[in-house]
Amino acid sequence: MGDQSPFGLRLWRLLWQRHRVLVEYSAGMLARTTDISYPDLREVLHGSTPNDEMLRRLGPALGIHAADLFVIAGLEVPIDLAPAGPTSPWDVRQIVRTALTMSAGRRVEFGELIQSLPVEPRTDPMPMFGYPDGPGGMLLRLVRNRNIRPWCARILHAVGDGPYVDDSTVAMLGSGRVVITPQYVTAFAHLCGYAPEEMVALVGVGPAITSTRAHPASAEIAALAWNARGLTSDQIEHAVEAVRR
Repeated sequence: MGDQSPFGLRLWRLLWQRHRVLVEYSAGMLARTTDISYPDLREVLHGSTPNDEMLRRLGPALGIHAADLFVIAGLEVPIDLAPAGPTSPWDVRQIVRTALTMSAGRRVEFGELIQSLPVEPRTDPMPMFGYPDGPGGMLLRLVRNRNIRPWCARILHAVGDGPYVDDSTVAMLGSGRVVITPQYVTAFAHLCGYAPEEMVALVGVGPAITSTRAHPASAEIAALAWNARGLTSDQIEHAVEAVRR
């Protein structure tokens, strides 16, 4: 049991959350959609580790970035799917902070600028950061997969109505020294661009909080963060300074 992948249980909960039918039935439909062998997918649901090709095929079918599926599976993100960094001193936190106070029109312009910048291919693997593969470790690896450092309490609160805590408290979620609560899970969902109910299914801590004061443009801000994940520190600084002029 100790060698089992966490991905199967996480996928099982996600399929149940989405379809509310026998998971074997929805898994069969997923296998046909992705041209994955149903016996292979069933083995993964029962604890086998998914391979690279399976995760890449599942991503589009599930509407989840393939890079995130590697995180959800507790695996190293392949070089061709990995974000830049960790970059320093600028990372995607500054992109999010800048977008928070923008009008809808300015956010569109900001997004166009971000997407116009060239992305240099990564040449080294993305670090695993040493987090245990529990709920907190997965959430922090998901934000790391957006080149957002875990000291992100301010944007977690502003985007997703996360707890009013300091950066070190959020960073300690990864090691399990701080207990994951539904408020954290819901806030990370908004920051990462997930439906809160689906993040609850993936993490296994809930229920989702529906009465949050999440930012009304949280989905757009999450998309900006994703599109900026491949930028260097200098490019992020350039983009932020350009829209401030």
